[in-house]
Amino acid sequence: MRILVTFAVKAEFAPWSAHHAFVPYEFENYERRREFDLFKANIGPNEVTVLLTGMGGENASKAMASVPLESFDLCISSGLAGSLDDALLPGDIVVAGIAQTSDRSLAIASDEFLRDLAASVTAKPVAVSFTSEKIVPTALEKDDLRPQGSIVEMESAHILEAARQAGLPAVLIRAISDAADEDLPVDFARVLDSHGHLKVGGLLKEVGLNPHRIPLLIQFGRQSRNAAKALADFLDRYISALSQRPPAILRPKPAEVRAS
Repeated sequence: MRILVTFAVKAEFAPWSAHHAFVPYEFENYERRREFDLFKANIGPNEVTVLLTGMGGENASKAMASVPLESFDLCISSGLAGSLDDALLPGDIVVAGIAQTSDRSLAIASDEFLRDLAASVTAKPVAVSFTSEKIVPTALEKDDLRPQGSIVEMESAHILEAARQAGLPAVLIRAISDAADEDLPVDFARVLDSHGHLKVGGLLKEVGLNPHRIPLLIQFGRQSRNAAKALADFLDRYISALSQRPPAILRPKPAEVRAS
């Protein structure tokens, strides 16, 4: 089975990459210039490709367009998310039925089989993940978004839409990094670029203006690492379960269609 897993940034992927022998690679004879990092590893009988999309919908759409989606059997839109629901706490693993943008121009459903299987492997099911155009930094803003969904992230609606257009079964699985009543410790829009790389000057300015937030920044970093580790453990269990799934979910590849 060939599985595509997306993360926005390398920090989300790092704990899972430590579990397996992921190596950077490029598709053979694929002529588009590589803007987005790709990694590949064999996990059990499966060939798993990780695509780092960068943050936000525009990056996610471009990243998905940069790989031959027809090469895969299924896609997992993965990474961290903020909670909009008091019942969802940092470290929880969530599977969402729908990823939806604020204007509802995109409202894309997870594949039902993949969603139900994730729930059976202890992911908490929620109806809607809100795909935001920007980082949502405060508990007050999260409270305003509660009618939009149970979690907030920035890529999944665009990833699931690209998969839908390619006829690729996909599912949205996220780990909670920050609680609904929790402010982010700094304005990450100022301290990270779109690929999650730290802007040192931006961080120094944020910390200089708000030195009392340094302990909160340390705590948030710990929470995020623990959430990413929980996600890595879940993905291992989930892919193991997928290996046992009914073959009906697999779609035939072009070569197989020609041979039939």
